[in-house]
Amino acid sequence: MGFNYDDKMILDPKNDVVFQKIFGSPENEDILISFLNALLERTEKEKIKHVEYVDTKLSDIEAVDDKIGILDVRVVTEKGIHINVEIQLINRYNMINRTLFYWSRLYSNQIKKGENYKNLNKTITINILNFDYIDSKKYHTTYHLWEDEEKTKLTDILEIHFIELPKFLDENPELNNSLNMWLAFLTKPEKGVSEMGEPAIRKAITVLDMLSRDPETVRLAELRMKQILDEKSMVEGAREEGKIEGIAEGKVEGKEEAALNFLRLGISEETVAQGTGLSIDKIREIKSML
Repeated sequence: MGFNYDDKMILDPKNDVVFQKIFGSPENEDILISFLNALLERTEKEKIKHVEYVDTKLSDIEAVDDKIGILDVRVVTEKGIHINVEIQLINRYNMINRTLFYWSRLYSNQIKKGENYKNLNKTITINILNFDYIDSKKYHTTYHLWEDEEKTKLTDILEIHFIELPKFLDENPELNNSLNMWLAFLTKPEKGVSEMGEPAIRKAITVLDMLSRDPETVRLAELRMKQILDEKSMVEGAREEGKIEGIAEGKVEGKEEAALNFLRLGISEETVAQGTGLSIDKIREIKSML
């Protein structure tokens, strides 16, 4: 399969092949640590100093055109905190359920059958979304387990973050903190973010530039993007078909409601059938509910 290669092009760091090569490579541990510390600044008092990569899928990128799953970045910090970072480019309309499922799997897989539950450590899931999803105006939302009325935290062992990049772009905030600088890198890497005073971001820009000059990475990134666009087309097509079906169902429901009202007024079954377009049998079925 051919691909377009331009030695002046900058790859999109949101492409999950590119994202994982930047953040999921052990040689770029300092890049990931800087990003995580910026994102977890509000919830983690101590800065992360070291991470151990878990179940990296870098070797599987070669199969990118074979419908592999979403490429994520999984690490364990020196304090034993398990962190999973995913970047999602298309809305599959199942983000909440999917997030809780993968969080629970990451959490429960920390121990084997028969081991003590006290060995379970804090587990953080980070979702970077290239679409709006959460019912909030904020582009960075964080969730824990809370008591409904007193708002006391049950435990901090569950922590879920959502970063919605379109909301970040719409708000266009000042790049006055590390997280905003990192999000600027993800959304507009060509806009001079490398001039900022974050050494890890400058390194990330350098890594991205190197990846953008590597024909094989470009090929894999384009294969991945084609797969994503194909899936997006299928998801949107299925959703649109569902909307059409819903409209049709709504029309039927509206006709049945109108028929019920006409029958209550004493209008004959035949007249109601002619007026609504429903069959005489359906009208009689509706009438039996009166």
